[in-house]
Amino acid sequence: MSNFLQRTLTTIIGGAFMIAVILLGREFLIGVLLFASVVGYHELACAFDVHEAGSRIRAMEIVAYISIFVWYALLEIQTLGLLDADMLRLLQICTVILTLMAHMSVYVFTYPRYDATLTISSFFSVMYCPVMLSYVYQIRAMERGIVLVWMVIICSWICDISAYLIGMKFGRHKMSPVLSPKKSVEGAVGGVCGSVIVGCVYAALLIAPASDDPAWEVIVTIVVICVCGALISMVGDLAASAIKRNHDIKDYGHLLPGHGGIMDRFDSVIFVAPVVYMLFRFML
Repeated sequence: MSNFLQRTLTTIIGGAFMIAVILLGREFLIGVLLFASVVGYHELACAFDVHEAGSRIRAMEIVAYISIFVWYALLEIQTLGLLDADMLRLLQICTVILTLMAHMSVYVFTYPRYDATLTISSFFSVMYCPVMLSYVYQIRAMERGIVLVWMVIICSWICDISAYLIGMKFGRHKMSPVLSPKKSVEGAVGGVCGSVIVGCVYAALLIAPASDDPAWEVIVTIVVICVCGALISMVGDLAASAIKRNHDIKDYGHLLPGHGGIMDRFDSVIFVAPVVYMLFRFML
């Protein structure tokens, strides 16, 4: 089977799966995101050599996995109404600080098994994939979240598709010639425009009718979110590519045929989700 056919089939099946998971409810979504976060951390841990190929899980990784489960447990507990929003934020801050302290404790008490770079890399990997990806769930848990959460997809995957199509046809000026020679300025503009167009249509059909605000205000808000989300999605894509270049790897994993690993497919979503969440909180 050709790589293109593999990518196409994986995209179709994966897209249908994501639609089903989001529509089925928060419990299904948080389970899938937790799984993706654990796999994403493992992929980054392998890239940074925190996890050595063929070896058992070590103390630094155990600390990271515990932190990931605690982070998602807090989100679910808050969604069930057992924590208010202020207490959740406080516990999230505590979780981040304790995660860093736990990493440093392993660094100290197992010295010299880990060096400072590996310790920082493991902590960074927890923040990068699991924590940032969890904002997909936090958007879904918002009021009207079942409608709003699709903006993450529009700002990331629609941008990616639009940028690819426009770049293939009109791309002339390289956006990042050393890091990603195939990406063009024209493709980037096309990606932003594609996200804005799809976002406006989506807002007019589904978001504005369910809002108490005037339709034009909702649509202007969505345009701002689409522009910011699309631009940051490109940064997410390039950031994941830069890490691969620095560590001389082609793909983060092999979980998704034709695409690679979780980090290969969700690199832009990881950056977009927190930005969309914050913009929704500030603007809607």
